[in-house]
Amino acid sequence: MQRVPKVREIMKRTVHSLPPNMCVFEAVDFVVAKKLAGVPVIDENDTLVGFLTEKDCLRLEVVAHQYNMTGRTVRDIMSGINQGLHPDTDLLSAASAFLACNFATLPVIDGDQLVGSITRQGMLSAVQRWHRDRSQGYQQEKAAQRMVDNPSSIGQLQMLVGKSNKQQLASVLGRRHGTGRI
Repeated sequence: MQRVPKVREIMKRTVHSLPPNMCVFEAVDFVVAKKLAGVPVIDENDTLVGFLTEKDCLRLEVVAHQYNMTGRTVRDIMSGINQGLHPDTDLLSAASAFLACNFATLPVIDGDQLVGSITRQGMLSAVQRWHRDRSQGYQQEKAAQRMVDNPSSIGQLQMLVGKSNKQQLASVLGRRHGTGRI
């Protein structure tokens, strides 16, 4: 059975972050310019305190014309961290976390320290890759077992002789000749 990858193997190391006291409009400009689905908000102690999502930014832009947003900071509009992943979480559990929330990006947290993030698109790609690799491995194992159970050429028989002990060969050749023994 193939090992299920861990979040640490597929996450992106966090390159961008915002301080909680940053002006909201500067933050929106940053998110738009970098084309981010979300960006972690890190305080002066390097602790993750929230996540500014594109949805938070869109909500701000929709209401900004109705309310005076002057002086508002990222802390005022960011999403709280109620869902995060640990680096040792397996791929399928992490995918389930995405299914249970509305966030397009989840932070990867070790203790209270942000170590990375993963997007829903990145998760989908990783799960798809894992399924394909798993399927390929299964097909290769199945083909190898077919060769062992019923070698169809002299070359396969020679490979089988090189890999098998006397008892295994007797079993294969006995099945092949319908006697059950040699």
